[in-house]
Amino acid sequence: MQAFRPLLRRNVRRGLDLRLVVLPRAQHNFQGPHKEYFQTPGQNPLPDTTPYTHVAPPSHPTPEAPPINPGRSLFSRAGRSLFWATFFGISGVVAGTALITWEYLQPPFEPGSEEEADLYEEILETLDTSSLVEGLKEDQWIEETFYTGRLRGATGVHLVKEKLTGTQGITIKTFKHASQKYTMMVAFLGFGIEGWPDVVHGGIITTLLQESVDRHIRTFYQDLGEQDSHFISVDFKAPTRPGNIYAILVPPAGVESDIFGRKQLHLFPMLMRMEVAPILETEYDNSSHIERFVIRIPTPSAQDVTHAAATVRVRMVRKQKDNESTPGAVADENP
Repeated sequence: MQAFRPLLRRNVRRGLDLRLVVLPRAQHNFQGPHKEYFQTPGQNPLPDTTPYTHVAPPSHPTPEAPPINPGRSLFSRAGRSLFWATFFGISGVVAGTALITWEYLQPPFEPGSEEEADLYEEILETLDTSSLVEGLKEDQWIEETFYTGRLRGATGVHLVKEKLTGTQGITIKTFKHASQKYTMMVAFLGFGIEGWPDVVHGGIITTLLQESVDRHIRTFYQDLGEQDSHFISVDFKAPTRPGNIYAILVPPAGVESDIFGRKQLHLFPMLMRMEVAPILETEYDNSSHIERFVIRIPTPSAQDVTHAAATVRVRMVRKQKDNESTPGAVADENP
């Protein structure tokens, strides 16, 4: 076996055809033509005249804005506003009417009950602590008892005192001025004297104006005699609401005499809503010898504070005594 080893090697070498292939040197063609630094003269490649194009990266699509809605037309918006305004207006009127009706239908407290007594005390406290009553007391107005006796020799009942007072009626405080002939009545009007829902009856207002005139005459003009005839005319200017405090102001009366020497009084009481005491001024005209009374009422609002005004004429007469004879009368001589 050792003898055949050189022969085997010789045969293997013969079987292998070893060829050395010399390949030409190629340029690197991975990223396009490579620049030749060593070129043969006359074999330079022609310049590339192809225009350069830049390949931009792919861009994302730009989102488009949604189209703008032109909205409703002017007529549609106006109709919608009118609908809602009408709806809420009607709803408010219905709710207010229902509330007033509910309060109007509530039964009052039983007369003499503890609830009525507590409510009456609350009304009196409301009157005493009101800014108007406090202002009158600070301005030296004198508080008096409203009913001190019968007027005009009457034998009946006092309408306000005996029939209309109470928690559902009228609660009154009376004042007179310390130096001038002014009468002021401050009254709380209850819910039992309504003529219409939430409106005080006109007859109640007329009665209050009449009562204030009677009180004024009894305080300042009792020396002129007793009332013989009476005329009153009321001008209602604004509704009077229950549950509020009102004032009746009676200024000094104008006094006239007829041919028989009888006195006639002209008075102008006013029902007003005021929060402070009035400012009273007197002006005298030397040329006409007329005295004018000026009443200034401070009010925070520009609204008219007068709710009713009356014109009253009262004729006064003196009662004749038994031992006095009427002038012009002839004694009866018959037995």
